Amino acid sequence: MNGDVSASMRASGMPYKLNFGLDAASLREIGGSYSPNAELAETLWIESSRECKILATMIYPKSTFSPELAETWLEGCFTAELVEQFIFNLLQHLPFAPELAALWSNHPDSHHRSAGYVLTLRLLLSKKISTVNPDTLTHASADKSDENAVLRLHACRLMERCECN
Repeated sequence: MNGDVSASMRASGMPYKLNFGLDAASLREIGGSYSPNAELAETLWIESSRECKILATMIYPKSTFSPELAETWLEGCFTAELVEQFIFNLLQHLPFAPELAALWSNHPDSHHRSAGYVLTLRLLLSKKISTVNPDTLTHASADKSDENAVLRLHACRLMERCECN
């Protein structure tokens, strides 16, 4: 546990029941010591602990993670960090990720669109896709001025990447 980081996160209003304040490198080290295990990952995911949720995204077997489960887990991502870790550690590696990115980027719900933009950006950066759906760009362009700060940030990051190419 990193008490200073944990206390700082708690003071800034992070909504975790339990937060150990571990950094990404420490979590990767811990996650790397486990073999992929769906049952353990699902048990960790239901905990309201930042570290448990992030570790769950690291150890869920990629071969058995489904689009339906992705939808359920996205609903459990109640911070921008969790969305980003979920996508970075797990979703971007799945064969259905491009379809999910397009679906979420064009979803009426801002939480889904935000996740869709992050997933689209990760797929671009990892060269798993080379172009972005025009509808996604239209939504992201509009969301660059949204009052939801997280949605705005994710839309801006995607649009900046697309404007560079």
